[in-house]
Amino acid sequence: MQPWKISAGLTAALAGSAFLLGGSRLEYLAPHWPAILAGHGIVLLLHATLALTAVAAAIYAIARTTGLADLGRRVDLAERSVRRGEGDPGLSDSLRQDDEGEWE
Repeated sequence: MQPWKISAGLTAALAGSAFLLGGSRLEYLAPHWPAILAGHGIVLLLHATLALTAVAAAIYAIARTTGLADLGRRVDLAERSVRRGEGDPGLSDSLRQDDEGEWE
């Protein structure tokens, strides 16, 4: 898996969680949202975009630093070698059956 996919997924999960948790705490602003968005909508959107970008960049940097960037390639390499018959013969046979659609 690529680090940008990891950072995008985690950022979306964090943003969704923050929206769900924070949205209920802002109910008292419900009658005022039109006025708030009319006066400050562009600035709020810009700050939210910059915050999401900063979180995504931080997660991407952590993924690159810790080696998660190469994890997907390593797993793919290991899977291809097992599918070629190298390594565990039982796993290789199970993967072949799965490819052929023979489920027991």
